[in-house]
Amino acid sequence: MTVIDADLPPPLTPAGCDLRDFPFMPVDVRRLLTSETWVLGNGEERAAAMSLWLESWHQVPAGSLPDHPRMLERLAQTSKWKKVADQALRGWKPCSDGRLYHPVVAEKALEAWIEKLMNSISGAAGNAKRWCLQ
Repeated sequence: MTVIDADLPPPLTPAGCDLRDFPFMPVDVRRLLTSETWVLGNGEERAAAMSLWLESWHQVPAGSLPDHPRMLERLAQTSKWKKVADQALRGWKPCSDGRLYHPVVAEKALEAWIEKLMNSISGAAGNAKRWCLQ
């Protein structure tokens, strides 16, 4: 059961935003390489941060992570979680659905989700047209 916290902002992606069938996650290279997370982080912190970004792409909703320390440690794929956690979680924000969201990953997820919905609508319209003409 999801706990709603009205004092926190709403989730940054819709609850049904599911990109698990999208194997590709777009990365804005310049934005990443000039971000404080990247510039101020060491190799271990960067690797953990990247793992979290990538893992969040296939979470539902996309762009989010569970706000659970042990899960975050596992998803970050590091044995040094306590040392890297603060930097790896830089930019992640708790939201009212009890999950953490990264604004940049959520932005990219929304773009992909809209594309997915548009393709679905386009495909459905094409199928309807084809079947109605028969």
